[in-house]
Amino acid sequence: MRTRTLAAAAALALTVVGCASSTDSPDTNSGPITIGLSAPLSGPAAALGENERNGVQLAIDQINQDGGLLGSRKLTLAAQDNACNPTDGVGSVTKLITQQQVSAVIGALCSGVTLAAMPLAKRYQVPLVVATSTSPDITTAAGKGGNDFTFRINPSDATLAVALSSYLHKAGDVRKVAILAEDSTYGRTGAAALQKALNDKGITVTGVDFVAQGTSDFSTQISKYRNNGTQSVALYISGADHLSFLRQAASARLQLPVTGRVELEGQNLEILKDEQFAGSSSVYPYSSLIKTPANAKFAKAYESAHKTPPTYESFEGYSAVMVLADAISRAKSSDPKAIQKALVKTDFTSLTGGTVKFDAYHQAHDKAFILQIKNGKTVIVSDVVT
Repeated sequence: MRTRTLAAAAALALTVVGCASSTDSPDTNSGPITIGLSAPLSGPAAALGENERNGVQLAIDQINQDGGLLGSRKLTLAAQDNACNPTDGVGSVTKLITQQQVSAVIGALCSGVTLAAMPLAKRYQVPLVVATSTSPDITTAAGKGGNDFTFRINPSDATLAVALSSYLHKAGDVRKVAILAEDSTYGRTGAAALQKALNDKGITVTGVDFVAQGTSDFSTQISKYRNNGTQSVALYISGADHLSFLRQAASARLQLPVTGRVELEGQNLEILKDEQFAGSSSVYPYSSLIKTPANAKFAKAYESAHKTPPTYESFEGYSAVMVLADAISRAKSSDPKAIQKALVKTDFTSLTGGTVKFDAYHQAHDKAFILQIKNGKTVIVSDVVT
């Protein structure tokens, strides 16, 4: 099903590219500058998409309150739902570019959607800033890989997996890991990256299980982990499915720490702080616990607006707007081609204290963080440059 969906999306992208007329460049002299966002605002990943949109909107609001860009031009947001589906994603990005005349697109959270949308950015020559999608395939296809209009500010799962496996090896508590991943581009490429990284460190992978998005019953997997010698479960499942697994593992009293790409804050922490998950860890590009003045200011503003700490998706959405604003200011233009040229030369200080600076494949190498639950609280164990 995943293969057929991606194939359909690719076919739709080619149809759009072949049939649509050229897009006029946005007005570079006056009026608002429109930033597009393609995100899952419905479906199992909707909560993640909403978090990203909240971060994007906060950045836009702050820039506008400070007087806007290029004199006094305000930023506006055009958001389209991609439902974490490649076919819907192609339609959402097409609408943003051809109908809403955006200067750049932020997207598309789900890796399969981002990969399907990338040809449109190249064809219409409108920058696509990837803020949360982690598939290594995005990096290899961008910049030197052939797509000059795609830029990724967040780390790839390949580098995140190396960082996590190095930590697990050094800690020495876990020598047998099971991987549970969703049957999506994110899940499959993330699981493959972690399996290789663990094997390289001599850590045994007891099994790799893929589940469909929207899975409601994880009892088979939980039973397997209880009985096959697994010492930790690495998760590459997102949104509602992620929370569902944690709740079912807690209810079944599965006595295993989790690891992988797990957000150790918010609702997840309320579950994972129980003693049965002691030692749970994660490699993550963001935590609200990061101690930099810029992050403290961001976290305070976000929590004031939304009554909850910012998430990874919120941080990356916010950062994407700030990186684009920096490029627009340096380009002295809202024209997509001018913005693209400016993005290539980005050298931007992140909220994390790292740097957003694109390599030949248009991949930035900001910091990521090893997080662990200790005594019921999330702590930052170390940071790594990805």
